[in-house]
Amino acid sequence: MKPTFKTIACAVVGSFLIGTSAIAQYAQTSKIVSENREGRAEFGTSVSLNDNFALVGASRENTAEGAAYVYVKNNQETWDFSQRLAADDPNAGAEYGGAVHLADDFLVVAAGRADVNGIVRAGALYVYNYQNNAFEFGTKLIASDYSGDAKLGMNPTSLDVEANTIVAGAPGENGWTGSVYVFSKVNGVWQETQKIMSPNPQMSDSFGIGVSISGDQMLIGSQGVNSSRGAAFLYVNNNGVWEYEETLTASNAAPDNYFGSSVTIEDNKAVVGAFGVNAEVGAAYVFEKNSQGSFEEVQILNANPSSDRVQFGWATAINQDYIAVTAPHIYGIEMPEVYFYKKDGSGTWVEDQIIVGDDTVEEDFLGWSVALNGQEMIIGAPREDHDVNGNNEMGDAGSAYIFKNPNILGVTDFNAENSFKIYPNPATTVFSLTSTKSVNTIKIYSVTGSLIKNVEVNKNTTSINIDHLLSGIYLVDISFEDGSHSVQKLVKQ
Repeated sequence: MKPTFKTIACAVVGSFLIGTSAIAQYAQTSKIVSENREGRAEFGTSVSLNDNFALVGASRENTAEGAAYVYVKNNQETWDFSQRLAADDPNAGAEYGGAVHLADDFLVVAAGRADVNGIVRAGALYVYNYQNNAFEFGTKLIASDYSGDAKLGMNPTSLDVEANTIVAGAPGENGWTGSVYVFSKVNGVWQETQKIMSPNPQMSDSFGIGVSISGDQMLIGSQGVNSSRGAAFLYVNNNGVWEYEETLTASNAAPDNYFGSSVTIEDNKAVVGAFGVNAEVGAAYVFEKNSQGSFEEVQILNANPSSDRVQFGWATAINQDYIAVTAPHIYGIEMPEVYFYKKDGSGTWVEDQIIVGDDTVEEDFLGWSVALNGQEMIIGAPREDHDVNGNNEMGDAGSAYIFKNPNILGVTDFNAENSFKIYPNPATTVFSLTSTKSVNTIKIYSVTGSLIKNVEVNKNTTSINIDHLLSGIYLVDISFEDGSHSVQKLVKQ
């Protein structure tokens, strides 16, 4: 899944870090639990994250009617509960919150097993618009040809959003043949604009179990293809119509690998999970575009050796030169974990860190869902049992963990660079900023990613005192009112 804002790993940072000993490491900053904790709510079934909000689904809450919870980041960069969302037409077993996604000014919550007009488990999407300092219900989306057990948006992997486009898989449609629905905002109104089918639809293919969108590219997972060897299908937008382009498969495909159970595409890179490889140890496959413009497999990522059912590849995420792959160890005897990779100078994806929550234990299902945004990662653990302090045990109440890596600079929208100016640069004691749009905050980082200064601005012009800084190169991260960011190199003399 893509981060909410246009996420670009800052090239300046990469060039500054070459030759340094800076090592990217995530540390847990928050554990989030439901405001209405209850046993078997499975809070953390789905997660989404942007600069300002975290969104967590609790799909089994209240006899699986489900709910979703919004958290807002405060000035101390910790997370406060903001609001609880629930369907205004709930039904038991709907699993509202089974998939969630934050966008720039709206969010989507899927209820993949919701009944629609008496048709069981057809699935539905609920769209909420951000206005009046809250997310307010906007509309409910259903497939134009909804059918029983289609399960629109059934899993965290079955929903993605980019700009004004919502993509939702309905993998259960027609005996698990599956399909994908595209909803677009046209003249301010959401409408279904296309239904996508596999180029060779077959029952039990589960086409749409995984979906991901990046610009004019869409990747769709179909884990049941060819005796569950699996496949992922690339579609390209041609004048508003998504057209089939190519099929991705594993170089070592075997039955019951479930390749395509999770998919993530970002620009010229894609990651496809196959949690069933080697008796559910699992694997993740990295594809990159070659000189002919086609995706080719460049690397297979694997979990550490284990005799457990690791399910590595259950969920995946990309943030430019970083990849997260989860290994939830569902009903396993070992602790669940998330593997974090970064791309080195030779183009190889190197395991950088294995991430767990501070209180993670076996059967917590940590990694059922994951999302990356800039420096932060959120991981769902829907079978975790304890509150934020590790107390008040409730079986499968669920939780979500937020981690931060200060050596990853964060989100950048280079389009914002034309709207502001920093001067003088180089600077000695003070630099000034003028902008055509309101600036929320200015953060100054060292080239190793350490936060040096954090200034709240909330206006278009300001001056920042840097007299206390040592001479050298710094990075100025500017957060604008509209949610975009930009990064500027600053030389302190």
